[in-house]
Amino acid sequence: MSSSDLSIDERARLKAHFSDVPISEHGAKWAELWEQDFLPWDKGAPSAALSNLLSERISSLGLDSPSGKRALVPGCGRGYDVMLFASYGVDSYGLEISPEAVEWAEANNKGRMGCRFLEGDFYKDDWLKEAGEGGWDYVYDYTFLCAMPLVLRPEWAERMKQLVKPGTGFLICLEFPLYKSLDLGGPPWGLTSKVYEELLSDGFERIVHYKPERTHKIGEGSDYIAVWRRKSVESLGKL
Repeated sequence: MSSSDLSIDERARLKAHFSDVPISEHGAKWAELWEQDFLPWDKGAPSAALSNLLSERISSLGLDSPSGKRALVPGCGRGYDVMLFASYGVDSYGLEISPEAVEWAEANNKGRMGCRFLEGDFYKDDWLKEAGEGGWDYVYDYTFLCAMPLVLRPEWAERMKQLVKPGTGFLICLEFPLYKSLDLGGPPWGLTSKVYEELLSDGFERIVHYKPERTHKIGEGSDYIAVWRRKSVESLGKL
């Protein structure tokens, strides 16, 4: 099992970049990395695990009737996974904290229809005014939760509950990095499937969970992919 395809220097630089930095300044620190073109997480292609999931479960995920549906990829980077959702006819949005990241994504998209890239803080509502009213049918998280300081994990889960449509919406998580112990610090911070369960089970029902045959090299042998369906308002009221 490969523990990482990042060099030791890259991992040390990423960890040091956020060391002793107040959480309120993390957004600016991520933006700095884009300004410096230090993007060791960029793999140059959409997630193979996500690609297989969508193609194999078109009907069960409702992708056979995409009209009016919307997808969100927070921390979208250069937008590869946003473009993948858009290829199914879904109105797809990528969110990034850095204006440079948005510029990169827009350039990478090359004017393809169905994609929009927004600058904003995931935990604030300013970007939602530009995205439009209504919840999301699909939200995809890959290297987003693992980038968060541990104290923000409950807020991440609560925000996902706010964003994903009750009863019909899906949160898709490519669980990463499952190979990494929390003792090693971050970002990326180590995760386990149990952590996802603890964070999401009160607002979501996990309907898919498996180890993908294909994924980025860094997660080969350890990644899992999960699909969480947002519980309906009625079922939440019974908890």
